[in-house]
Amino acid sequence: MLSLQGAMRRTRLRVVIFQEGDWLCAQCLDYDIATQAKSLEDLRYDLERLMVGHIAISLKHGIKPFRHLQPAPEKYWDMFRRSKIALPPQTFGLRVAKRGVKLPSPEIRVAPLAA
Repeated sequence: MLSLQGAMRRTRLRVVIFQEGDWLCAQCLDYDIATQAKSLEDLRYDLERLMVGHIAISLKHGIKPFRHLQPAPEKYWDMFRRSKIALPPQTFGLRVAKRGVKLPSPEIRVAPLAA
């Protein structure tokens, strides 16, 4: 059986947050996982739920989490690189330890608004 600690040892988590209309969006870069919500707190919760769900299902089937996920499209990497606003992990940190899953501290940046 695959252990959670072994599966998550080298996992990196970079996220870009941006606004699309009335929605806040979070796009993981290392793994093409995304969500959207109306508030920052709901966005954090939804992203946390997606990550934990993916990990739980992967481990249940003996698959290393994120193994089969491709990186996000290049346009999101560009948004991340152009961003000058980094959120401290405690501001938007994924608090999943209480659910028995410990993710690495995410590197989160807010994308500049499109002109």
